Amino acid sequence: MRSSLVTSELLLVRALGFDLEVELPFAYCLNVLRGLGSIRYFVTDETKKQSKRHHFPAQKEIWKRMEHDMDPEMSTIARLAWMYVWDILCSPKIALTHSIPGIGLGCLYLALRTSGVEMSMSMNEYVDLWGASENISVQAVRDVITDLLEFYDQFPVNTETKEIV
Repeated sequence: MRSSLVTSELLLVRALGFDLEVELPFAYCLNVLRGLGSIRYFVTDETKKQSKRHHFPAQKEIWKRMEHDMDPEMSTIARLAWMYVWDILCSPKIALTHSIPGIGLGCLYLALRTSGVEMSMSMNEYVDLWGASENISVQAVRDVITDLLEFYDQFPVNTETKEIV
């Protein structure tokens, strides 16, 4: 009975065209960070061609390397971007209405801006440089950032205790 139910559910999901392999914004965000030259140990070996599905090191391993190998400013940017991606995944409105690369670029851009790093390029140049291959528009990145900030506004914080009210 149980196996027939699971088989029926799987057939229904396939018939409706649901994609059960979910791509998350973390990998895209890390690739852009690698491109920015901030995480040198994410450089892939060209002699080892990976399959379609990329197998990245475990998250715990990545954070250990970041803490030991990165300067504090870049570690802060990486952590902020990672935190923003996790927060976006908590909001179905954002996660389901925006593209994965758009979410990755938006989170990284917001992390760069909130960490106070002086950027040598405008938002338009940033999106043109890192989002051109994925056809990401500046407006799409702005929409991701705006939706994330609106999501944060839903949770007021007590300024004295720094706790969510």
